[in-house]
Amino acid sequence: MYGYPNTDRISLNPLQGMNSLRSRLLLIAAAIALSVFALFPRATAVRERQPDGSFVETTKRLWPLKYGLDLQGGMHLALEIDESKGAVADKKDALNLALKTVRNRIDQFGVSEPTVQLAGDDRIIVELPGIDDQQRAQDVVQKSAFLQFQITDETNALEKSLPRMDAAVRSQRLDGAASAPTANAAKPSAAAPLSGLLTGDTTRKVAVDSGKAAGTETAARVAAADTAVKKDANGPVTKLVQPGQFPGQYFVKETDVARMTRYLADSVVRAAVAPGKVIRFDADTLVGAPGQGAYRAMYVLDSKPIITGDYLTDAKPNNNPLEGGYIVEFEFNAEGGRIFRRETGRHIRDNMAVVLDDRVMTAPTINSAIGRNGQITLGGAGLQEAQDLALVLRAGKLPVPLKVADMRSIGASLGQDSIDKGALAFGIAIALVIAIMIGYYRFSGMIACVALALYIFFTLAALAGFGATLTLPGIAGLVLGVGIAVDANVLIFERIREEMDRGKSARLSIEEGFKHALSAIVDTSVATILSGAVLYQYGTGPVRGFAVTLVVGVAASLFTAIFVTRTLLLLWLDRTGGTKPLSI
Repeated sequence: MYGYPNTDRISLNPLQGMNSLRSRLLLIAAAIALSVFALFPRATAVRERQPDGSFVETTKRLWPLKYGLDLQGGMHLALEIDESKGAVADKKDALNLALKTVRNRIDQFGVSEPTVQLAGDDRIIVELPGIDDQQRAQDVVQKSAFLQFQITDETNALEKSLPRMDAAVRSQRLDGAASAPTANAAKPSAAAPLSGLLTGDTTRKVAVDSGKAAGTETAARVAAADTAVKKDANGPVTKLVQPGQFPGQYFVKETDVARMTRYLADSVVRAAVAPGKVIRFDADTLVGAPGQGAYRAMYVLDSKPIITGDYLTDAKPNNNPLEGGYIVEFEFNAEGGRIFRRETGRHIRDNMAVVLDDRVMTAPTINSAIGRNGQITLGGAGLQEAQDLALVLRAGKLPVPLKVADMRSIGASLGQDSIDKGALAFGIAIALVIAIMIGYYRFSGMIACVALALYIFFTLAALAGFGATLTLPGIAGLVLGVGIAVDANVLIFERIREEMDRGKSARLSIEEGFKHALSAIVDTSVATILSGAVLYQYGTGPVRGFAVTLVVGVAASLFTAIFVTRTLLLLWLDRTGGTKPLSI
């Protein structure tokens, strides 16, 4: 008693001890209440897939802790800059700009807890939990979304360019495969009209400015044979082209589209096209009459667009049965509206092609000047295609083209299997720890198990509160945290036991045990937190998930081991008056 006068003097003040104990209990109760609030299921806006493949917004009550890609399945994509069409000077800057665009698209994609981040200096990593449509995910992150409005040619530029293009193809020896007719396609003729070619409802419309101007593009009967190109009918390019229904529009058999694309990909052939003109294909295929096969429209356009999608402020999908299906409504900003109105006013009765990523979506006739609002009709496309097109238009175009360097799909069944195995490992770890602690430390071990339960509760609540995503490595970090939390209690109990072996009272042994064990606990915890911080800073994906769970777990173990365990021991001392020996 005389060797520890300060400690005994403090313990003899019952009012001060009670106030301290009450404050401790209130703090623990507050932490439990906050944890319950953080983990309580709440209404969450989610996107659900419909039977037709589209997504609708809905609200569900969900547990706030999200599962990562490895637990609920999904898509993993690694994107790199595509330099096949030209070198990129500053790759790092271009990749950073592309990262922002991809992140904007993914944020609007409706994925729960996506990951979009740089990996090294040359890759963007995209992880989409819960997404199993590979092609759709790839299209959303890869589309350039370069929207242009271009006027179709009115000067018969293609007819004038065909002899030069034919000569260029021959000089480049690109027509070797064209000399022999294929078994699947009849020999095309440039003089053959498209009279009676197109069947069914192939009408597509674009309505603008609340319907004040509407242009109708109808795949109807076209000009007679005497209006066709009267050049070298056997020219490698000429024989693939058939006249369209208005100036600047032509048709190419679907079986010949690949050949024509190969010709146009050659720089010499492109140079033979009239200056100031570009050639673009339609995004859709038109079905011909029985026995005539499918055709694709080809357009000769002014190379300089009257306006681009840079002025777009909004785009949203809609359904308009009068327009033949789903549409995407768009809106320009004030400056874009002025430019669009001025330029369309100059081209009354001309056709204007809406070009997205070098594909013509539609080419209506301009009947009057157009203002800020318009719409793109998608023909037979579904709601999902309309949603995705609106998404990429809102998010903006990519500064550089991207290619998919790596793509992996993780099935939901694999994720559920990982959850089951992780839960089993976690349960086994908890059961062994409880058995060892109670078997070895008896009553004190029971107190440690209560603190351990609170540690798990606080850790999960902190992860949910920070908006963290639980991954399989995160579960491993949680299991590891259980060992760290117990280790702190072991250090404390061993020091308490040493003090009791020296003949000190239970109250004094508890005080001295916590005092002497504190430095070792703090040192090891700080070292672990620093290691986790390094892993988080330089790691990616699953490594970061492990680091977050580990750091949060260590912080929670410090609180439960030093504060909760000590409070429970003080509560036992208060109830027993310090007269009973501590079972340890």
